[in-house]
Amino acid sequence: MRFLSDEFVSKWGAVDRPALGNGSGLVVVKIDGGPDGKISLTLEFAEGLIVSAYIGSGRGRDLELSLPYELAVELFLRRADPAAEYMKGRLKMSGDMALWLDLLPAWRKLITDDGESKLAGDTTF
Repeated sequence: MRFLSDEFVSKWGAVDRPALGNGSGLVVVKIDGGPDGKISLTLEFAEGLIVSAYIGSGRGRDLELSLPYELAVELFLRRADPAAEYMKGRLKMSGDMALWLDLLPAWRKLITDDGESKLAGDTTF
């Protein structure tokens, strides 16, 4: 399956993973420079768990992340640290700072502790 396709997002959203913090809200991720140009991905969190993931820009977002396609690939493959990329300015954040500060440490822990993504072997870029 192709990275960031509807099929990919559906399967990725349904993967069993630990909670990413305790926060709830709508997170829109804007990814630029991919094979299909700019896309938006919406993630709905409830108590740190992704309960919905889909292509498109959800209304009423609490948090917006912007990043280039190459970084999205690196983060998916767990080869990049989201906090370091944020500090470098490659990963930009706007919106609810409390939600971001709840999500970020759990995201970093997932990348360092959980190994390769369960979908990495089935994904083309």
